Amino acid sequence: MLSNRELHRLASLDTHPHYTLSLYLSLDQTREQRLLALGDLIKRKEHKLAGNGSAQIWHDLAQDVEQAVRYVEELPASPGRSLALFSCAPMDLFETHSLLLPVGNLLELGPAPYIRPLAALSSDHGHTLAVLLDKKRARFFDCFLGLAQEMAEAEIFNETGAQMEGGGQGRTGDSHVSRRAGQAQGRHYKETAAAARELMTGRGCQWLVIGGPRAAVEGLQEALHPYQTERLVGSFSLEAGASEAQVAQAVTQLQQDAGRRRQEELLGTLANNLGPGGQAATGLNQVLGALFEGRVHTLFLRRGLVQPGGACHACGRLRHVAGPCPICRQEMTPVDDVVNLALARAINSGAAVEQISGDSELDRLGGVAALLRYA
Repeated sequence: MLSNRELHRLASLDTHPHYTLSLYLSLDQTREQRLLALGDLIKRKEHKLAGNGSAQIWHDLAQDVEQAVRYVEELPASPGRSLALFSCAPMDLFETHSLLLPVGNLLELGPAPYIRPLAALSSDHGHTLAVLLDKKRARFFDCFLGLAQEMAEAEIFNETGAQMEGGGQGRTGDSHVSRRAGQAQGRHYKETAAAARELMTGRGCQWLVIGGPRAAVEGLQEALHPYQTERLVGSFSLEAGASEAQVAQAVTQLQQDAGRRRQEELLGTLANNLGPGGQAATGLNQVLGALFEGRVHTLFLRRGLVQPGGACHACGRLRHVAGPCPICRQEMTPVDDVVNLALARAINSGAAVEQISGDSELDRLGGVAALLRYA
């Protein structure tokens, strides 16, 4: 399964002067339906290139197309819900990723892997630590793109609390035993919070979610460090022995709800920074300039936005049009979708990327804007 590190690696790939074939295919269908969908994508792309005088590009990609078709033909029945495939034969690039979340069918060509669908999934279902606990134990799960992987080696078992709950320390109602049990429970929550913080930092988790009985969830919340509280996106109710699949389903729903709230807050921050003195860039050309200068903190893109432009492979400048590079005066290479390259640059620079769906303030700004690190 795709990891956050692999997404960053894909964002850094540049196959210029060769084209990369990027394929996204839904696997929620039969083998015959997959092949029909792939055949339709291929025919439409070939027809488009033939119509705009770029038939040679398609001819040069013959080996990549053949590899992609062969791979889809040999796929097992249900390896996941979606497939992402990237191929550039001259650069010895051929890699595939099985995704547990749905994506639309898409075939794109360009001087780099087309990662916008992956980046959207990463934003909506980013790297999250899930803690599932009760009074006796705490389990930890590394969650990303619909997958929850348990870190069994990190599990915590509260032996003192379990013994007291079993009645081995005194009579029911004994205030001394009750006080000791409460102290043991508090230590359990503090130990769990400390372990969660270490795991979040060590694994680069952006968000935290907590699952379990209400009393255990509230107990852990009280023990969290402010760093964790800021990144807590919600809680869910599951037994401490729940499966990875159950945890993944609960976390995915929480991420979707939290993502909508986060985007609303960020769009409000963007609106407050518009105008003179504000730390925002609007419109494709301004944003591309800010990206080149390393000033972008958060990049906002309207989902589905495609804009042609130019890419300078001498100095790295992107522009809304091709032509002479404004930095080094080298001739820029025309690209069909400069937005995808901008997104990759943002990821490589450490900027956050938010792809916005539906009507928003972003539409008035041309579908592209950025919050800046400095004006």
